Amino acid sequence: MLIVDDEPLVHAAVRRVLRHDLDIVEKLSAEDALEDLEDELESGDFDLVLLDVNMPGVPDGVDFYRRLRQIDPARAPAVIFMTGDPGAARALSDATRTKCLEKPFSTDELRKAIAEVVA
Repeated sequence: MLIVDDEPLVHAAVRRVLRHDLDIVEKLSAEDALEDLEDELESGDFDLVLLDVNMPGVPDGVDFYRRLRQIDPARAPAVIFMTGDPGAARALSDATRTKCLEKPFSTDELRKAIAEVVA
């Protein structure tokens, strides 16, 4: 799983919850993720991306998502968005048909979202 979020606290919390269940790679920006992991993303090395919607810089989370949609669907990772804006969470989930967690989310919500998306 790849976590792309500009908040180190989110990385630490997710890592603490899932470290025994998943291999986790972490990036603090969409730009870093694309620069450092483009080949891995293209080749299907990630099954899941946990992606913050609002991050400083370009690309942001939505731009990163659009880039992921350009990958061959057979190799593209599943995406779970994260955002602190409940309205954006609903709108984004409806528009993209992608799971979106509202921050802060519980351990159970995270595990349930991952199970739904990966299943």
